[in-house]
Amino acid sequence: MAPWEDRFDEITRRSEDVRRKMFIDSIREKNPSVDPTMVYLTPGEVLRAIDAEERIARCRSEIRSTNSPSGRKTALIYPDSERKPWTRGTTESLSYRNLFAALRNLNLESEIEVFALSPLLGIVPEGHFQTMPMYESSGLQSFMVKRRGLPWNQEDFKSVIARSSAIVSEFLKMHHGDFSEWHAVYRIPSIHERILQTVLDADPLPIWKHGSKRSLSESYLDVRKTIDGLKR
Repeated sequence: MAPWEDRFDEITRRSEDVRRKMFIDSIREKNPSVDPTMVYLTPGEVLRAIDAEERIARCRSEIRSTNSPSGRKTALIYPDSERKPWTRGTTESLSYRNLFAALRNLNLESEIEVFALSPLLGIVPEGHFQTMPMYESSGLQSFMVKRRGLPWNQEDFKSVIARSSAIVSEFLKMHHGDFSEWHAVYRIPSIHERILQTVLDADPLPIWKHGSKRSLSESYLDVRKTIDGLKR
C-alpha cells in the first residue's frame, strides 16, 4: 500500500474513533450507569458481544445456574430498557418504574415474578437486575444507527434475532414449568416482539402475549391496564 493510502486509512480510523467516542459520551451523559466498554452501536457489534464478550457469557451462565422458585404463580416477561439498572425501587427506567408501580398498586407483587427480555442475555430474572452487565444496545435500532452515520447490516441483525431466540428458548425449556402461567408484554413493533415470535414459532409454548403500540415508558395508566389484564 502506498504511503498516502496508509495515511488516509489512519486518518479515517481516527475519525471513526472520535465519532464513536462522541456517541458513547452522549449515551453515558443520559445514562451514567452504562459501561462505556459495553456500548454496541451496530448489529455487528451486538452479534460479536453475544458470541464473544466474556461478561455477557458469564452472566448468561449465572442465569442458567440460578434456580430458586419464589412461590409466585405467574411469570411476566418484560422488554429490557436502555436505562439501567432496572432494580425495583431505585430504577430510573420509566418503563420499569411504570411496571413496578402497577404491580404495587394492583397488589400483584406477591403473585407476579418479573423477567426482562434482553437481546444479549436472553431472559433475565429480577434477581440479576443490579449485578448484570450494564450494556447499551441501541445498535439494534436501524433509525439510530443510520442517524449516526454508521453501517446497518440486515444480515447481522437477523443473526442477532436467531442467536437471541436460541438463548431465550433454552431458558424457557428449563423454567417454563416453574410457573402456572407465563405472560409477555412488549412494544409493537420491536426486536422483543420478533425474538419472542421466533421462539414461539419454533416451539409454541403457552405464553400469553400482550403487545402495545405505545411506548411502555409513556403512560403509567397504559401499563397498569395491561398488567391488570393479566388477572383472569
